Amino acid sequence: MDEKIKEVEQTNEETPKQPEESLSIVEEARKIRDDIKSENDRREKILEEDRKLRAESILGGTTGGAIPPVEPQEVTPKDYVDKLQKGEVNPLKEDGFI
Repeated sequence: MDEKIKEVEQTNEETPKQPEESLSIVEEARKIRDDIKSENDRREKILEEDRKLRAESILGGTTGGAIPPVEPQEVTPKDYVDKLQKGEVNPLKEDGFI
């Protein structure tokens, strides 16, 4: 029994302790953690920008595709007189007098 204990003690003494490897593993794990954290932060910023762009797109009314601009109707003098006689147009109100 004593011989086995001495043998185990000798093997323990002969085996070099490797604290450097354990420290390097810990340092490597910390580095990986920091990399993951920075990548997650970057993804959060990208997602937030995407959310804003989608909201602007939805609120802008262009989510269904490109909407061609509406060309203003050209009002001829005859059309204007007709609207004026029907009471659809009030030039005094349009100019701010009424």
